[in-house]
Amino acid sequence: MRFFSLPTALSPLAVPRLRRLFIAQVPADLADWLDFVALAALLTFHWNLGPAALASLTLALALPYVVLAPLIGVLVDRSDQRTLLIASNFLRAVATAAFAIAPNLPILLLLVIAKSGVDAVFTPAKQATIPLLSPPNGLMAANSLSHTINQVTKVAGPALGGGLVVLLNPQQIFLANASLSLIAALILLGLPSGLRHAREATGSRGFRREFVDGLVLIRRRPLLLTAIVTMGIGFFLIFLYDGLISLLIKQTGYSDAMLGISVAATGAGGVLGALLLGQFGARRDPLRLMATGGIGCGLLIAVTGHVGRGDLVMSPMIFCLLQFVIGVTSACLFVPYRTVLQKETPPESLGRVTAVGEAVSAIGITAAPPLGAVLAGVAGVPAPYLLSGYLTVTLAVVLLAYRQRIASHNDTSG
Repeated sequence: MRFFSLPTALSPLAVPRLRRLFIAQVPADLADWLDFVALAALLTFHWNLGPAALASLTLALALPYVVLAPLIGVLVDRSDQRTLLIASNFLRAVATAAFAIAPNLPILLLLVIAKSGVDAVFTPAKQATIPLLSPPNGLMAANSLSHTINQVTKVAGPALGGGLVVLLNPQQIFLANASLSLIAALILLGLPSGLRHAREATGSRGFRREFVDGLVLIRRRPLLLTAIVTMGIGFFLIFLYDGLISLLIKQTGYSDAMLGISVAATGAGGVLGALLLGQFGARRDPLRLMATGGIGCGLLIAVTGHVGRGDLVMSPMIFCLLQFVIGVTSACLFVPYRTVLQKETPPESLGRVTAVGEAVSAIGITAAPPLGAVLAGVAGVPAPYLLSGYLTVTLAVVLLAYRQRIASHNDTSG
């Protein structure tokens, strides 16, 4: 006898195989954030390296997502997802453990590139697996729960990493972190074999031909192309200011403690936003959700810039609440995007499309921080917040108008 049912936001947990995938995502995502903290601590405090080394680390983390996108996309579409998920976590464990014996920066960066190359397989494979395990009407809830896990580990990982840095040296953290990836791989062993989408028998084609077919598919599907381009620009705008929060807090006159609190508030808002979308977003149009979230998020980012510039005065509590609401609205950008990809892409092409989306986002993430730093140096720290905020609103309004145009065209055609 069933005495209660799970809320819609948590309904994916009622599907045993999907539940296993999300349980494995917890140590897998946590390992990513612990890695970053330990690597930064190693370069800064143990090897006494400067900004150039940290910039090289950021590039090494992001570059494989761009360079390997064609190969990874086709590989995911051709392969058993269970095999890819297990292998990516196992190889990530090996690469992470190897960090502990890296003698210098060049060797470490090569290992980071190798590890990021394996990481770049995990996300498209996970995205291709979710539609295989989830009912079609549960995709929004499944993507929301996946984003929730990512946001929780984004808050918990750096906090845990900061504590471990005090107790352990980075080499010990790397070894402990490798065990998290192994745990994820062991959990994923429980998934059924043969997790792959049916593919049309089109004869033997090369990787290049299949990847080009994926690009052609994106170009021919307006909603798909719009979502990918929007997220690429969105990530660029977010990372234009994202690394400057400590400087903004200092300039505003808040205490040092506000840095951790405000970052945690943004992460907590992202968790709540994802859960709300999982509970109530299934019947909403994903692109309209993205546009609405972009308008709200952009306006609040601009408000943050005005606070930093002194145009507005906020108490620390209200400032943290502002960051919390930014987190809530930002979930409306990330979660529906995954749903658009899964609904608009033929299952047999989902790996290629997801890999292209990851590559476009990685380009934005990599290119934005240096430009944001230059803008902050020339026009002041609040400038990237103001530019990003108002451009995000503009992008969202354009997206909303374009979505309405597509809907009107479909109504006329029908």
